[in-house]
Amino acid sequence: MPAPTSTATPTPVPLPTSTPTPEALCDPAFLWAGQTISSSGSYTETETAAAGPMACRIERGDCAYHRLVGQLDPTIVFKREETPPFDGEDILMHPAMLYPLSRLNALVLNEWGGDVQLRVTDAYDSLLEHDLKQTNPARKYSLHFEGRSIDLTTWPIDLNRYPRLCALAHCAGFDWVQNEGDHCHASVKAESLCGQC
Repeated sequence: MPAPTSTATPTPVPLPTSTPTPEALCDPAFLWAGQTISSSGSYTETETAAAGPMACRIERGDCAYHRLVGQLDPTIVFKREETPPFDGEDILMHPAMLYPLSRLNALVLNEWGGDVQLRVTDAYDSLLEHDLKQTNPARKYSLHFEGRSIDLTTWPIDLNRYPRLCALAHCAGFDWVQNEGDHCHASVKAESLCGQC
């Protein structure tokens, strides 16, 4: 079976110039711990309403798995903490994730003058490491299982920057963002890869 497709880095979005851009004036300027925001600007809309429901859990080796793409931008730090062969899952995601992630990376590099990098701690997850409150594996639910959610921090790690990082994720075009305190969780609304097979 073919491996997931590795993609070249998407064309970078031009960095803000001396004239403030909408991203530089990001509204809200900060998303505080525990807050969520949808692409419509709602603080109360749920992830399911904003990004759509989970259609399935993509299993390694099935058809939908081979439609996930790998983000290989060398300016983004990937945690890759799982043991092989699962350590490559942090770069795998739904193709719709590439554009907002690339935009967010450009915003982060501009925001902190290149002293801080965007770090991906989790993207696609086949190991069911999300929805930890659910003890029954058959009932676990997360858009990470489809590659439509991503967990983000700064590198170096600095929790004080996360309210701004989460706001920038919203401005970058993610459909739903949550500041979980120790990371930003972001999701995209896109046709499930499960329905394409």
